[in-house]
Amino acid sequence: MAKKVHIPLQLIIEHGAIAHLHKSSIGEWLQGARVLLISGSGSTRKVTEQIKDAIKELAEEVSILTCQDVKLDTINEIERQVLEDTPDLIMGVGGGKALDMSKVVGTRSNVPVILFPTAISSDVICSPVASIKMMNHSTSIGVKMPQAVVIDLDVLASCPPRLMSAGIGDLLSNKTALFDWKLAHQAGKEEMNTFANLMANNAVESFMNLLNQPELNQSQLMKVAAEALIMSGIAMSIAGSSRPCSGSEHLISHALDYHCGSKALHGEQVAIGVLFSQYLQGQREKIEKLTPYFEKLGLPTHYEDLGYTREEMLRAIVKAPSMRDRYTIFNEFNLLEDQIDRILDEVYPDQAKNRYRLTGLSVG
Repeated sequence: MAKKVHIPLQLIIEHGAIAHLHKSSIGEWLQGARVLLISGSGSTRKVTEQIKDAIKELAEEVSILTCQDVKLDTINEIERQVLEDTPDLIMGVGGGKALDMSKVVGTRSNVPVILFPTAISSDVICSPVASIKMMNHSTSIGVKMPQAVVIDLDVLASCPPRLMSAGIGDLLSNKTALFDWKLAHQAGKEEMNTFANLMANNAVESFMNLLNQPELNQSQLMKVAAEALIMSGIAMSIAGSSRPCSGSEHLISHALDYHCGSKALHGEQVAIGVLFSQYLQGQREKIEKLTPYFEKLGLPTHYEDLGYTREEMLRAIVKAPSMRDRYTIFNEFNLLEDQIDRILDEVYPDQAKNRYRLTGLSVG
């Protein structure tokens, strides 16, 4: 029996995308509509005003709410305001917090959502999950997919390089996540959705193939990275879970958040986790090492560059398998602390330090 999969109706990734909205089918959706913009703060607000100016002649009414965080109290307050004066469309503008807030509120109030990412720091830009804060810790919940995603490459070009580094770290984790999913399937723990597997793998492969080209500019990198992260989000929608893009490497990041103070961006922590996961996976099967891609892109290769101590990294690895009931490479080993301590030296040697100054990549 065929499965119904929800994906965005429109995807726009181009220079000047905001200015060209009126030429797209989204412009037709906006005709006479009451629109709510949920905006991040800081520089994101300037982009929100730019969108407001671009659509004010099309929409009947345009209002703005600012999202400072994704705590449950904040979600409830914004949802209350939405339900008191329900718009026809919600447009989420900003980074992870504003996009997640828009997806959660749109899902709970049954209002379609269009996302305008101002950075591609993770696959949140198009995914059926959102990360919210409960009891001072992040938790993931299921949400509806956005009706459309609009990415203006001119806006991305002005965002801090560190945010793009984080997004690429999240994207490369598809490799270790898919390996873990295969292990879970072979162990009889989970069904494998081969189409979701194919899409998640093709997403990261398309990006890695681009990196192997002799000439590469920043605009190409942004566009292909954005497309790949969106494909990853759709793969999760097909699978009905985050499984195609989240495995043992994400468990490490969750443990760093929960037990070590969440000192870095999600995608940066995932990138560090990928290196440890790949080490373990390499003990089971020959795999393509991702380290050369890390070095080419300037991704973090040592936990100390993200502000974590050796003791904290050790604690995160110990706690990682218990962060979620998900079969991964960790289930194939019975790692003791002294073994983890030894592996840390191999995965994160001293010479891997000081390559990532929290400023991110620079290509082209």
